Amino acid sequence: MARSGIMNRRHWLRTAALGAGALLLPREAAAWNVVRHNDRDYVTGRDVAQFYRFPEYRVQGNRVTFRTADFWMRGTIGGHELVIRGVKFILSLPIESRNGEALFSRLDLVKLVDPVLRPDYIRGTPDFSTVVIDPGHGGHDPGARGPFGDEKTFALRTALQLETILRSLRYQVVMTRSDDRFVSLSDRVAIANRHPRSVFISLHFNDAANRSARGIETFALAPEGAASTLRRWREDNLDRRRGNLRDAENIALATAAHSGSLRQVASHNPVDRGIKRARFTVISGIAMPGILFEGGFVRHAQEGRLISTPSYQRLLAQGLAAGVRNYRAALR
Repeated sequence: MARSGIMNRRHWLRTAALGAGALLLPREAAAWNVVRHNDRDYVTGRDVAQFYRFPEYRVQGNRVTFRTADFWMRGTIGGHELVIRGVKFILSLPIESRNGEALFSRLDLVKLVDPVLRPDYIRGTPDFSTVVIDPGHGGHDPGARGPFGDEKTFALRTALQLETILRSLRYQVVMTRSDDRFVSLSDRVAIANRHPRSVFISLHFNDAANRSARGIETFALAPEGAASTLRRWREDNLDRRRGNLRDAENIALATAAHSGSLRQVASHNPVDRGIKRARFTVISGIAMPGILFEGGFVRHAQEGRLISTPSYQRLLAQGLAAGVRNYRAALR
């Protein structure tokens, strides 16, 4: 397919990161036309469609849709959700509207949309053969507690399955813990940073006061100038963290791992809670691409039972391993 073609299936289709090809533009494509709105930089939906070669762009009521023959992207004016061919992303800023035209923040286009649609444009990415797996909590810190067990146990068991799968694929694996011991957040970061040519996966399970909450979510580091997705952490300090040096790779890795895991457990009808942003310590201080993965809610009656089973833990591990492999192929 010519470089000016709309789709390039050598990437997300072949690697199954989004189940469709990455959009590929000529390198001489024009820059976005940036407009100011509410003291921030935005780009109109029409310009987004032109830049990424979407032949169909529609604003119907509050619904904004971009579409090619076999690829689509959809959002809602006033909302933070952007769904790209079935995978949910949470934008740092809501989609705005002015004079009947949808506006997308330049921050989200640069830090989210572009790395997802054009992973092969990410520059300066070294190849890697090592995966640092970080099972959350441990020792005196149980993490979330549910009727079927503790987060620390489920995280470790899933991490050990992931280690086995990755080693079978000839990756080197570094574990921040391999048994039920407590490891401080700073020590986890230090362990990871001893292996800069790697990727980092912090593995967790979720909790909520609302016991009906369920689903899978994946966090990448919030970009400089953007707040965390989590409402309880609407922090004032939005400065750059060390991990922001890998913003584009972080979101590409999150996309591959999140979508891979959802596909692997599809027979269990998982809830997609989206790819989100946060400033968790373990992904703020690392020098390599990294994510924090939440594999479900331990106190949900059905999901908690699933999470406690080795078969489901293996499915999650297989999805994450596929994500690592797909991420590596996409960047190549």
